[in-house]
Amino acid sequence: VAITAGDPPGSVIYAANQETEGRFRFSASMGGNYVFCFSNAMSTVTPKVLKFKMIVIQPREADSSDMSEEDKKIKGMIGDLRNQLREVKEEQDYMEIRDNAHSEINRNTNRRVVIWACFEFSLLLCMTIGQIYYIKRFFEVRRVI
Repeated sequence: VAITAGDPPGSVIYAANQETEGRFRFSASMGGNYVFCFSNAMSTVTPKVLKFKMIVIQPREADSSDMSEEDKKIKGMIGDLRNQLREVKEEQDYMEIRDNAHSEINRNTNRRVVIWACFEFSLLLCMTIGQIYYIKRFFEVRRVI
């Protein structure tokens, strides 16, 4: 999957081709509409599942209230802690999505291995029965009258 991200004036801020998974983060330098374009032009035969998550965080407002320096410092630390917890949550969500994708691949692979093993067993059973029948007929005594 190819991705292109552009800012409001139209310049490209991120571009990647043939990405299978990954992340892209940026801080908006200006207000306006940002453009995200995803393309599957390189491989249209295989279906793709795309999960896209965008989080918009408003910048902290300057405190003009009558807070003491210590209160402002604590409020800033709480905001930093909130941002770090949000990043941890995003990381957990990302890992859960990856785990689900890889688990699905694992289940499909195991299912194919079991089906192939059953096919091999059936083929070997038929070959064994055929060989027993052939050898039995080979050693059979026939009388010609």
